[in-house]
Amino acid sequence: MASNRGTFWAIWVLGLLPLLLAVAVYTTGIGIPSEQVNAGRLLQPAVPLQQWGGQADRFTQHWSLLLVHQDTCDERCLQQEERLKRIHDALGRDADRFRVRMEVSGVLAPGVWVVDPLGNLVLHYGQAYQGKELLTDLRRLLKASRLG
Repeated sequence: MASNRGTFWAIWVLGLLPLLLAVAVYTTGIGIPSEQVNAGRLLQPAVPLQQWGGQADRFTQHWSLLLVHQDTCDERCLQQEERLKRIHDALGRDADRFRVRMEVSGVLAPGVWVVDPLGNLVLHYGQAYQGKELLTDLRRLLKASRLG
């Protein structure tokens, strides 16, 4: 009889131990990574379409890579556009979920912006972005997203 009681409590302790450990990690924050994995700057909260002046018919229903420059597009700008198109092609079967756009804007900082299917700005990359890092972020984003 005592053996059954000991087995009963051992099972309860083994079942309760992961729960207590999870509560301890949640309340103390120990063991939770603090750094981010994305290369771009994540905008929190996301900037809605109305705030940044995007056109709803161009930036909804699909993801967009928006290349923003300040003045007329020079040779460097054309090279960046070509690099974005290569990144778009490298997405493979998910390429049809994205559109590549170029704009001159006084509102948005120069660089590459990722726009979600609802028209929100979600990520920003400076003009010196790395193509491989952007591609990795886009793949991770598409895998996690159910939009578009």
